[in-house]
Amino acid sequence: MKLLNKWANQSIILVLGTGGVGKTTVSAVLGGLLAASGRRVLVVTVDPSNRLKDALGLSGKSGVEEPVPVEAFGGADSTGSLSAMILDTKTELDRLAVLMMPDEKARAAITDHVFYQKAAAKMAGTHEYMSMIRLLEALDSGLYDVIVLDTPPKEHALAFLDAPAKLDALLNADIFKAFVSASSGLSRLGMGAMRWRNVILKGIGRFAGEENFLAVLDFVLAFTPLFDDIRKQAAKFEQYLKGGQASTVFVTRPELQSVSPTKDAFKSLEQRGIKPDALIVNRVRTWPPHGCPSEGCHPIDGEQLKDTLANSGILELADVSNRDRLANAIQKIAEAYRAVSVEDARVIEELTEAAFPAATVTLPLLQDDVKDLQSLGGFAKVVRDRLGQFEPPLGPS
Repeated sequence: MKLLNKWANQSIILVLGTGGVGKTTVSAVLGGLLAASGRRVLVVTVDPSNRLKDALGLSGKSGVEEPVPVEAFGGADSTGSLSAMILDTKTELDRLAVLMMPDEKARAAITDHVFYQKAAAKMAGTHEYMSMIRLLEALDSGLYDVIVLDTPPKEHALAFLDAPAKLDALLNADIFKAFVSASSGLSRLGMGAMRWRNVILKGIGRFAGEENFLAVLDFVLAFTPLFDDIRKQAAKFEQYLKGGQASTVFVTRPELQSVSPTKDAFKSLEQRGIKPDALIVNRVRTWPPHGCPSEGCHPIDGEQLKDTLANSGILELADVSNRDRLANAIQKIAEAYRAVSVEDARVIEELTEAAFPAATVTLPLLQDDVKDLQSLGGFAKVVRDRLGQFEPPLGPS
């Protein structure tokens, strides 16, 4: 069973990786290919580039599921469908508050709070949790077979996977429960009468300030009615991850500094009981750019290049010395690119070892940026051909 065939039968495809590696483009292409194979697919992404947003024809409005033509991905006769959705943390927080707290007064205690307005969307884990909620809602809707999630662009690529467990651990912690239980129903004046008020504020006040601490406390207490729902959602997502209904793909670039983080990431995934199906190494430079002839690759012959330029209809009237300088410049550029491609190949060997037994799939550096649906579809053909060469690793992913 090829990789794409396996992913077509999964509920969730998680695309992991740090920022700047082409993760969002890869996510969009995987979604398009799965849709072309007959699946109903939603790609959920965060902050795509304007080029990619335009290529997919998205308005950019947060939380709106917008259709994308499947034809560009080779699905002219496909019964599948492709939609894409961009997420914004603050917008999703507002929507979640309405969804979970229909009572306007209770909801206002949260959404009108200064901490919510200024800091809630920036709290660690908030981005990940909002994405998780949207993903579960899409699955529960019955409108989609597969959700491709372009995980939020964090320096630590696995932050998204940790968010549910960390959240559940916090809400289950005895000290947190005791704190909420002891504080429930207390106003600021009420807290002033608590025996341990001075003990807390003496420590907190040194770096946060008493007013800041009390503001956060107010916010936490107002949020208390949502804790049970949050825990249930986190546990449900954890079941998808560990129950064989999700596959993971890790995207990186062929850079020496990416080897160690990739090793750490795959080791961390293994410790979590997750076996990625593939490491996708994107933007690989090859020599020649379109592959080597059967007898192998050879350096550019400077004299042959000069003869070629001399016989060019465009350059035949140019001065011989100018043609020679042009030939020398082209040769230097080509040799520099060849040297870079050799280095890319060496790094890919190390990345392949780090990712084993997951398949290492290399995608070439494109001559032109993805700027429209046609160029995205062209890249999808390359991805489909490369993925077709690999079987998924044995064992649960």
